[in-house]
Amino acid sequence: MKILNVTTMVGMRGGDLQMYTVYKLLQEKNDLKQFILCPQNSDLAKMCGIEKMGCRTYKKNKFRFFNTIKAIIKICKQENIDVIHVHDSTALTYTLIAIKFLPSTIKIVLSRKRNNRIKDKFLNRYKYSHPRIVKIISVSKAVEAIFDHIIPDKGRLVTIYDAIDVASFANRKSQNLLHQKYGMDNATKIVGNIAGLSNQKDIFTFIDTAKIILETKPESLAIKFVIIGTGVLWDELHEYTRSKGLEDSLIFTGYQNNVPDLLPEFDVFLLTSLTEGLPLTVYEAFSCKVPVVSTDAGGIREVVKNNETGFLTDIKDSKTLAEYTLKVLTDSEVAKRITENAFRLVQENHDVHVIKENYYQFYKSL
Repeated sequence: MKILNVTTMVGMRGGDLQMYTVYKLLQEKNDLKQFILCPQNSDLAKMCGIEKMGCRTYKKNKFRFFNTIKAIIKICKQENIDVIHVHDSTALTYTLIAIKFLPSTIKIVLSRKRNNRIKDKFLNRYKYSHPRIVKIISVSKAVEAIFDHIIPDKGRLVTIYDAIDVASFANRKSQNLLHQKYGMDNATKIVGNIAGLSNQKDIFTFIDTAKIILETKPESLAIKFVIIGTGVLWDELHEYTRSKGLEDSLIFTGYQNNVPDLLPEFDVFLLTSLTEGLPLTVYEAFSCKVPVVSTDAGGIREVVKNNETGFLTDIKDSKTLAEYTLKVLTDSEVAKRITENAFRLVQENHDVHVIKENYYQFYKSL
C-alpha cells in the first residue's frame, strides 16, 4: 500500500508532528510505502531535510492553490498512490479537486485534531461527507462528536488517540534551567503552560487564575508562573498581565526549542483552553509526572480524570483552577497519587508502540 500524507501547514503544529511521528514509526513496515507532501518553506520540510527523509514539497505562494493540486496529481500518478491521508481542512479542499483527475481507486483519509464546531452549511456537508473519504480519524471522542451532524454514516468515523515516546520524557529530570535563567530561588514553585498565544488557549484565564493563587496562597509558598510559547496575542496578554499587577510574577518565555528539558521543572501544568482535541502536552506532562490541572475542554476529560489523573474544572472557572492548583502544591500525597495514576495511563495507552500498531492495523483495514 502506498500512502501520501498531505499538509498545507507552514508552522509545526501538533497534527503535523503526530503525522511525522507515525510516518517514522511505520517506515519499517515493508508492506507500506509512505510519502509526505508539504510546503517548501515549512518546518516539516526542514525537519525531513535535517533527518535526510524523503518528502515532496510545493511552493506556498500566491499560486499555492494550483501548486498544491498539481503536486498531489503528479505524485499520485508517479507513485501509484493508493491512499491520500489529509491532515488539515485546506489540504482536504485541494485533494477533493485533485481526485477529479485521478483514478477512482484512490481512497481519502482525513485526520482531525481539534474539536472546533463545523458549521452546518451545504459546502461543509459536501466537503466532509464526500464519498471518496473512506475514514475520518479523530484524536478523541470529543473531536469525533463534531461530525455527528455532518456525517450520516458513523462507520466512517474512527478515533485513534495520539501518543508520545513516554520513555524520552520519563527519563528527563529538572535541570533548573528556568530557575537559573529568571533568577528564581530553588524553592520557588513553577505553575506553567505551554501554548500558542491564541484565543483558543485562553491565557487570560491563566492570568486570572494566577492572580487568585497569589492572593490566597500560604505566605511561605513562593510561586512563579511561566508561559512557554508565542502568538498573535503576545502584546495583549502582556498588557493584561500588567493590568493585574502580575508583571513580576508571570514570565512569558516566548518560543523555546528545548521544551522537553523545561517541562520537568513545572510543579503544576495549568491548562486553561476553551477548545482542544487532546493536546500532546497533557501526555508529556503525564510522562514527566507533572500534575495537570485543566479546564474541561474538548477531549481532555478522556485522559484527565478528576482527582484521579489530574484535576478538571469548567471552562473559565479561574477560582476552582486556583483551588486545585494550590491543593496540588500543598498536598504532596495528592500530587503523588494523581501523577502515578497519570503515568500509568499514558504508558499503557498513549505510548508510541500503541499508536504504531493502531495506525498499521488501520491502514491494513483499508
